[in-house]
Amino acid sequence: MASIERRPLFGGDAPRRQQRLTLEDVTNQGRYLLNNFIYERMQSDGIETVPGIEQLQEPGTPTGPPMEHVREIGRALRFIGDDLDKDQKLQELVNRVPPEAERQTLLTVASNIFKDGIFNWGRVVALFYFAYKVCLKALDRIPLIRAIINLIVEFMRDHVVRWIIERGGWCETVLSHNEIKQPEL
Repeated sequence: MASIERRPLFGGDAPRRQQRLTLEDVTNQGRYLLNNFIYERMQSDGIETVPGIEQLQEPGTPTGPPMEHVREIGRALRFIGDDLDKDQKLQELVNRVPPEAERQTLLTVASNIFKDGIFNWGRVVALFYFAYKVCLKALDRIPLIRAIINLIVEFMRDHVVRWIIERGGWCETVLSHNEIKQPEL
């Protein structure tokens, strides 16, 4: 059986350390990355009234243990997310969802991203992108943005984080670029 060479997507050959990843830690790291993804997308998209990153979550919200390559992970997530602006099917899906949609509506859309049971980093970023686009519609309503983020984090915890743990955690977005492609939704 041929082995697959894993190379970092962005920069250096950092040594990998095995660490025990818990559901709670990886979920909290996901919250941190999602908040940063939303904040940085708002800035790069030229949104004039970008809420501070600290406003996107309740004070004292856990962010999980520090990640070694957090900047590189953020770049990898943005790299994938940039292509999603061109995905017409995803744009149509997002446009149909108002920010004050029922909880079940948001969960249904999130579930549709993974409806065929296939998980990859592109689809994880599509979930982040969906959250970003819905939050964008609620810019002047910080409590609603927080509720959307919390709902997506809850969805990740219940449906996606185990897959991330099986892959070795969030650092795999940097170290495993073989799966990074535009998601088919």
